[in-house]
Amino acid sequence: STNNTILLAGSTGYIGRHVLTNLLSRGYRVVCIGRNFTRSQILKNYKNLSFYKINLCSKSDFKNLLTKISSLHAVISCIGTRSGGYQDSWNIEYQANINLLEFGKLLKINHFILLSAICVQKPKLEFQFAKLAFENQLKDSDVTYSIVRPTAFFKSISGQIEKVKSGKSFIFFDNGTTTSCKPISERNLAEFICDCLVINHRNNKILPIGGSGANYTPKEQGELLFKILGLTPKFLNVSSSIFTIFGRLASPFALFSKKIRDLKEFSRIGHYYATESML
Repeated sequence: STNNTILLAGSTGYIGRHVLTNLLSRGYRVVCIGRNFTRSQILKNYKNLSFYKINLCSKSDFKNLLTKISSLHAVISCIGTRSGGYQDSWNIEYQANINLLEFGKLLKINHFILLSAICVQKPKLEFQFAKLAFENQLKDSDVTYSIVRPTAFFKSISGQIEKVKSGKSFIFFDNGTTTSCKPISERNLAEFICDCLVINHRNNKILPIGGSGANYTPKEQGELLFKILGLTPKFLNVSSSIFTIFGRLASPFALFSKKIRDLKEFSRIGHYYATESML
């Protein structure tokens, strides 16, 4: 039926890729939209999968898309800013999602599922304010929604695996024990997102979700990694104040330059992740 078509934005992203395969395995028709797709994605031989190249920030691109898609069951948005810079945050986290929501409304969708992030619970950064601004628009719309706010991903932890394997130290900030997180695997998260399509009590809710088991501090993550690899633990701790110092140095110049303003924001993002728990 036409009513099992899902519009998926962000299918090339870390979580979006897994959401795509999960949807296809459940027999949905999936329409992926975005600026670029990987060749291997397009070559996947699914009859119920299509790709449309569009700029999510462009209203006229969405207008053209209306001529190609006649009905939709739901929209799933897994998009997010890559850089966290000011303009990019508002373009992607807010405006592109607004465009998706308005497009969905035109096609009378039954459901809008948004991949958000746990860190918006304690907003300090531009991309978090942009995420929240859209969350509020979604809640105020008359569309049934599910807002999924996952904790950290294993990907952010696995960044150091190769370094440690090659004999380098595991790096953490300060004493490595002031923050902790409960990461969720991409497969579990994709399953949770797709389940929102069929589990009614998740409708019109904000859904914080983490992995199972214990919380891990950065130091414990490192210890676990060395244990698994059978190596002697080697740690390097860096003071989180390096971000603050950099931010202060950049401050006077940020008034005159967008680039420096973004650099200052990146240092604030670094400081946030170095000092806040993801629980």
